Amino acid sequence: MKKLAKSLIALLLLAGTVTGCTSTTPPANDGNTGTDDPVTEGGTCSFENMTLEEVNKFLNESADLGEGSVGNVVAVVPINHVDGPRNETNFYAFVNFKYVARNYIKYQITYLSCTCRSADVNYWQTAYVELTLPDSKDIKDSEVRFLSFDQDSAGHYLGGFWGDSNPTPAGVTYETFKEEYIPFFKGKTYDYISTLSVQDDIDPADYSAGEGREGLTLDTFTGSSVSTNNIIRMLNALFQYHATDEYFN
Repeated sequence: MKKLAKSLIALLLLAGTVTGCTSTTPPANDGNTGTDDPVTEGGTCSFENMTLEEVNKFLNESADLGEGSVGNVVAVVPINHVDGPRNETNFYAFVNFKYVARNYIKYQITYLSCTCRSADVNYWQTAYVELTLPDSKDIKDSEVRFLSFDQDSAGHYLGGFWGDSNPTPAGVTYETFKEEYIPFFKGKTYDYISTLSVQDDIDPADYSAGEGREGLTLDTFTGSSVSTNNIIRMLNALFQYHATDEYFN
């Protein structure tokens, strides 16, 4: 996961200056050590600013990615990261897997949650998420069908990776997140999740509603808000990307 995230970061940095590549044959070596246009295998690229849409097109069309190829569709998506003191940062997450099923889409999304750790352990984490394709074709009606930071919904593959500390500095383990916090979002619509920015926006009565959730409280995660808040931010970012699927257009 970490290696893939680094690869995508490198591609993003490159794509930040590349507007497009032509499929022309590279020029013959004339003995010069430099050239005005960098040469790629099978073509040349010009260097100017790209839009995020062009970055994602470049990622999927410049290599063996995309539907029907070696890999699945990937994308760089904006995410509004928040740290412990509630400082917000414009950041990016990486959708490194997308697969359209019958009435939902399967995703892997890699993002940086905690930024308070030293650089040598500041790992990115990956969520495995399934978002529905509602009959209404209204993105507001799309629901979180499944959310995990380890096994996928079939239980056969590790689709996710928990990159935050375990336990958190406040003493909350990943197992507690998995048993209490993460299940809260299953079945929630984008219409609801889009109203959330941080965990404090969740109504305590809503949080403890449902079979087996009686007695659960958000106070459990006091001091662990970087993890809880950025799960919300990640879901909002992924739903916004989900809305760009042709199903909704």
